[in-house]
Amino acid sequence: MNRYTVRSWVIIGLFGALWGVVELTLGSYLHVIFPPQANTFLTGVVMGGIGALIALTGRHFVPNQGSVFLIAVVTALIKLLSPGGARLGPFVAILMEGLLMEVALLIAGRPRAWGFALGGALAVGWNFFHKFVMMRLVYGGSVVEVYEKMVKEGSQMLGLDVSAALLILGVLLLVRLIVGGIAGWSAWALGGAVARRLGRRVPSGEEVVR
Repeated sequence: MNRYTVRSWVIIGLFGALWGVVELTLGSYLHVIFPPQANTFLTGVVMGGIGALIALTGRHFVPNQGSVFLIAVVTALIKLLSPGGARLGPFVAILMEGLLMEVALLIAGRPRAWGFALGGALAVGWNFFHKFVMMRLVYGGSVVEVYEKMVKEGSQMLGLDVSAALLILGVLLLVRLIVGGIAGWSAWALGGAVARRLGRRVPSGEEVVR
């Protein structure tokens, strides 16, 4: 942490604030305009993809390990200021997304496109499992309730019979992984392009602050 410069902290704050503003504005708007079942299939996917794009783009400008998670921390704190009131679920979800992106980048070792894509896929993919984890660990409810609700809403969105439960769940998870992967790959391309435009280059693995 002591190797983060003032400039690094400012950039982390800016990207975290940007992600947070998107959560407070677009996120709330999507929940209003789309029907409840869309929350299972659309809203979380869109917001997760945008969040991954913003956070991973920020990694280009603060290549320190942990910077993406810190961006997520800023975002999660801002999310607590949501007009709908402070809720634990979104707060935990954002932190987990940031943590999973960091894990993917750590696995990649040095800045690589596939590492960014993996980070995005894991972050958005977490949206699928988050509902099960929160229901069980936080609210003490049954994961069966989440399963049945997800299958029912997924069947309505996909036009499939609820008897094809595994197919429905598989599609819901696959879409999240694909969207997240695209978001991560886009962050790699976008961040690299902006960095080059500003006369900077993507650091190699040896140049990343550890």
